[in-house]
Amino acid sequence: MNSLLDLVLMDLYGCDRDRLTDASLIRQGMLKAAELMGAEVMGESFHTFQPWGVSGTVTIAESHLAVHTWPEYNFAAVTFETCGNNMDHKRAYEYLIRFFHARDPKITLQKRGFMDFLEGELEYKREAG
Repeated sequence: MNSLLDLVLMDLYGCDRDRLTDASLIRQGMLKAAELMGAEVMGESFHTFQPWGVSGTVTIAESHLAVHTWPEYNFAAVTFETCGNNMDHKRAYEYLIRFFHARDPKITLQKRGFMDFLEGELEYKREAG
């Protein structure tokens, strides 16, 4: 059975509070994670909330990465949703665990969009015909 999308959910507990409040630094970290997984970055958007907390997305050709931080709880939630056959999720999430200095990371991997009718490798970008 093939999967249309891979979903990685990261609950990062015990993070470094200062890292969770710096949108510029988080942007750099998320872009590096996209690079490490082998994604093609198409765009990005990050926002700092008052009095704190950051939300951001990195749009990739293969879908997206997202982050939301709660500095008051030393917590970050990170999501990778990707299609394609060559994404190195593990390399990217291990980097982000170190990046946020997460003392208690919880990683969940999930397949989405199961498609029994697909055979072979899934093409994630098809040429317009």
